Amino acid sequence: MIKLLNLSLLLVLLQTSPMLRAQVSIVPTKAAAGDTVTISFDPRGNAASDAAAPFFVDFGYSNFYELPNRIPMQQQHGRWQVQFKLPPYANFSCFTISDKDKKFVQQASDSSQYEIYIYKQGKLITGNYLGKSYSLPVQNKTSDRIVALQEHYLKEELRLYPDNYEARLRLIALQMKESSPARQAQLLKEGLAVIEKKFRSNPLSEGNLNKVTMGYLILGQNQKVDSIRRVVVDEFPNEKIGISYRLNTLLREPDSSAVVAGIQQLLERRNDSNKEAFGSAYEYLFSYHVQRGDSAAARTYLPLITTREPDPYKWRAYRNYVQLLLDHQILLREASRLNLYVLDSVAAYPVSLIRYFPETGYLVAHDPARADKIEAVKAEIMASQGLLAARLNQPEAARQWFARSIPMLKSPALLRAVAGQYEQWNDAESALPVLEAAYQQAPFDPKIRQLLEDAISQRGIRTADRQAYFSKLDRQWKQHYYQEFDKTIGSSPFPTAFSIVDMARRPLGPQDLEGKIVVIDFWATWCKPCIASFPYLHQVYKKYADDHRVKFVVLNSGSGNSWDDAYRWAQANSQFDFPFYYNQDKKLSNKLGITSIPTTLILDSKGNIRFRKVGFEGEKLLQSLDAMIEYLKEQE
Repeated sequence: MIKLLNLSLLLVLLQTSPMLRAQVSIVPTKAAAGDTVTISFDPRGNAASDAAAPFFVDFGYSNFYELPNRIPMQQQHGRWQVQFKLPPYANFSCFTISDKDKKFVQQASDSSQYEIYIYKQGKLITGNYLGKSYSLPVQNKTSDRIVALQEHYLKEELRLYPDNYEARLRLIALQMKESSPARQAQLLKEGLAVIEKKFRSNPLSEGNLNKVTMGYLILGQNQKVDSIRRVVVDEFPNEKIGISYRLNTLLREPDSSAVVAGIQQLLERRNDSNKEAFGSAYEYLFSYHVQRGDSAAARTYLPLITTREPDPYKWRAYRNYVQLLLDHQILLREASRLNLYVLDSVAAYPVSLIRYFPETGYLVAHDPARADKIEAVKAEIMASQGLLAARLNQPEAARQWFARSIPMLKSPALLRAVAGQYEQWNDAESALPVLEAAYQQAPFDPKIRQLLEDAISQRGIRTADRQAYFSKLDRQWKQHYYQEFDKTIGSSPFPTAFSIVDMARRPLGPQDLEGKIVVIDFWATWCKPCIASFPYLHQVYKKYADDHRVKFVVLNSGSGNSWDDAYRWAQANSQFDFPFYYNQDKKLSNKLGITSIPTTLILDSKGNIRFRKVGFEGEKLLQSLDAMIEYLKEQE
C-alpha cells in the first residue's frame, strides 16, 4: 500500500508544476490527428531572457517522423510561438524549449517534459500511454523509479485498450525483470501465447509477421525469430511469404551455381498469388548473368527488376544496376535509358531516412539538407551518363554531361573515373582539375594522391614545390569545413570530475587533458558501428600521434562492458594502437548527454566541448575530424 501511495504521489508531482507550466501553452489541449498545434512560450520573468533568444522546440520523444526534431520558434508580441500540423499517424510526444546552444532548457518540471497527447472525438487514442512509457528514460534520465512508472503507464494503456499487443508484451517484459525464476517462466509462457495468437491472426501478412518478430525481441527470445520463419516455410511453402523466406535463406549461399539452381526450382512454383515474391531472385539472376558477360540472359531479367512499384528505394537499386552494367561494359544502351529515367525522377531519390508501416506506407523523415543531397545525387547520375556516352562512342555528349556534373560532383570514385576518361582522350588539361576535385573530396585516399602526383609530375611541377601544392589544396577543402564550423561550434565545459583509467588501470586526470585538443571517442565492444569506424579514426590518430598538442582518448563507455572486456578487445586488435581507456563513471554519459554510440567529443585546450559527432560516418570521418582538429589548433 505504501508503495502504491508513493507512486501516486510521484505521478501527481510529475503532472503539476503551475509556475513552470504557466509559461508554456499547447493549443488545442486535446489535439487530434490533422489538427494544427500551437506551442507558445513566454520567457519573461523566467531564467530565460531575450538575450537567450531565439528559442526552439526540441522533441525528446515523438513519432512525428516528417517533422524536424528541432523546430525554431517565432517571436510575436513578446511571446515565442511555433505551429505545425499533426500527421495522420500522430501519437504521444514530449518536448522541451531551449535556446540555440541548449544552455537554457525549459521543461514542465525537473522530472518531466511538456507532453502532447492525441485524441479522437475527445478520447485518447491507442498508443498514448505506451509512448509515454517509452519516453520516461528521456524525460527523467536520473530517476530510480523509471521501471515503476513505465509499468504504471503500460497498465493505463491496457486499461483503455486491452488488446494493445505491444503494450501487453512490454508489460510482461518489465515484470519478468522483477520476478523470481518461477514467475519469469510463467510470464514468458503468457508472452509467448500472446505472440502465437498474433501470428495465427494473419500468418500470411508480412506486416503481421514483423510484429511477431518484434514480440520475440521484446521478450528477449531472439532465437525464435528464425524458428517462426521456418514455421512459415513449412506451413505455407508456396505462399508469397513462404517463397520470400525461402529465397532469403537461399540467396545467402556462397555457391552461385547452387543458388541459380535453387531459384529455378522455386520458379516452378510461381503463380499469380506469389509472383511478387520473386523480385530478389530476378535481381540475383540479372547480376549473375551480367558478371558472366551474358547480355542475352541479363536482358531477359532487366524488365522484371525495373517495375514501377511505389518502393522509393527502387531508385537506388536502379543506379546500382546502371553501375553494374557500366563496370562490365554490357547492355550500355539499356543502362543509358535506365540512368536517364532515374535522372528524370531524381526528386524522389531516397536521400533521407524512410520508414515504412503497413498503416501509413512510406514516410520520408524531415531532412533540412535534402535539397543539397538531391543535387549531389543528380551530379552523380549525370557523371554516370557521361561515362556511358563515352563508352557508346559519343564523346561530345559525354563532355557535355561531364561539364554539367563536375561543379556539383562529390563522389571521389566518379571524379576519378571522369578524370580517367579525359586521360583516355589525351586531355590532361581537363583531367587535372577533376583529379584535384577528387583529392579535395578524399585527401586521405592514397590512390587519388598518387594519381594527382603523377599528373602534376607530367606537368613539370618540381618535387620541392609539391608540398606547397598539396598544402594549398588542403587549405581549400578545409576552408569549406571551417565556414560551417563558424556557424555550428559549441562551447560547454567537459566535467573536471570523472573516473577514467587506461589499459594498465592508471587513472586519467584533468591535468592529462589540460592545454591539449582532446578527441574522446565513446565505444563498446558490442557496438558494430563503433568498431567499423576505428580504421578511419586510426588514420587520423596516426597523423597526430607525435603532436603533443593533440590527445586521443578512445574511451570504452562502460555500457555493457567491464574493464576486462575492453582490455581483452584491445589486446586482440593490436592493429589499432591508439590509447584505449575505460570509463568507470556510470553518470558520465548522462552528464554529457550521450544517448548512443559511437559518439565523439572534440575538446579545445581549455577543456570546452566544441564539437560532437554522433553515429557512423565512414570515410567522411577522416576529413571532418581532421578539419575539426586543425580548426581548433588555428583558434589557439
